[in-house]
Amino acid sequence: MTLTRWLPLPPTPDQGRSRLRNCAVVLAFVAAATACGPGYVAPDRDRGLSESPLRPGVDHEPLSGRLLDGMNAMRDTDYEAARQAFEEHLSKYPRSALAMYHLGLVAMAENKRAEARIHFEEAIAANPQLHGALSNLGILYLADDEEVAAQKVLEQAATLAPDDARVWSNLGAVRLRRGLWSEAIEALKKASELAPGHGSILYNLALAWMERQEYGEALKALDQALEMRPRFAQAWAAKVACLQGLGRVAEAEQVGREAERTLPQLGPDNRVALARVLVLQRKVDDAIEQLNKGVEQYPDDAGALLALGELLDAKGDKVAALETYQRFLKAPGRRSDDVRRIRDRCKQLGASR
Repeated sequence: MTLTRWLPLPPTPDQGRSRLRNCAVVLAFVAAATACGPGYVAPDRDRGLSESPLRPGVDHEPLSGRLLDGMNAMRDTDYEAARQAFEEHLSKYPRSALAMYHLGLVAMAENKRAEARIHFEEAIAANPQLHGALSNLGILYLADDEEVAAQKVLEQAATLAPDDARVWSNLGAVRLRRGLWSEAIEALKKASELAPGHGSILYNLALAWMERQEYGEALKALDQALEMRPRFAQAWAAKVACLQGLGRVAEAEQVGREAERTLPQLGPDNRVALARVLVLQRKVDDAIEQLNKGVEQYPDDAGALLALGELLDAKGDKVAALETYQRFLKAPGRRSDDVRRIRDRCKQLGASR
């Protein structure tokens, strides 16, 4: 293995398509305006996207009694009280789609995905117009790698609620996962029109443009994302990769260094992206230093371990490369095709010792 074998790594912020699983899915855990987690906006988080389970003007059951009590408890993050209220409402109104839907949200908030799926499926059976249940069900399918099912229900949700930015954003994320770049761009552009300046949507849009090697368009989206979220680590890594794809390698290094100064701590993707452009400039020792820092901070990150192992291998440090490869083979999130290739390489390195 020669040094040039390491140079043409894909100019993306991640280690191949498997890292597209990190594309930002906009979650809504409660019916109020929350997204990507709790209902507050930290400096490196997007603003919340409002969600309602039904489109305005669609008839729905009255929000009163124990149903309303449960919704208020959810806003206070008192999930035990919310669950009790919704279950009591269902005991009186067993076909209440909204109670089933909110029980699904409670289960999601408590990270009980299997239970949440059941509640959302029951809610859809009770009221097929409940696009919020379809949307959240799509998120759960995506989390369980059921990408075709996720796309199907999210497309249904988009048909029911064409003005819901969260639905379009998550549909774009599913299409990204499936490698449907043009369709992903279509959905994410729609989401961005409905929610201008939303960092996660812009980041996913940039990933889709990058997969089509349209780095100029990707760079525009990333600059907008970083304007809204200056501490968005993955967007910094993607920007370095975009500039590399445009052949602006020195500028890519400058952006990587700027990320070091801006972020409290570089993520593994940032280290890998910066290491690539350093190698392109023949700054191999600097690249190894970056990757070593990455695996020190994130010892189980498959992408950083693979990049470090391959660079050490290319440099001729076979003992260190073999050790790093062996760590990679134990790391979660590794790609099956990389595993086969690295196992074969480990056998070669072991035989040569």
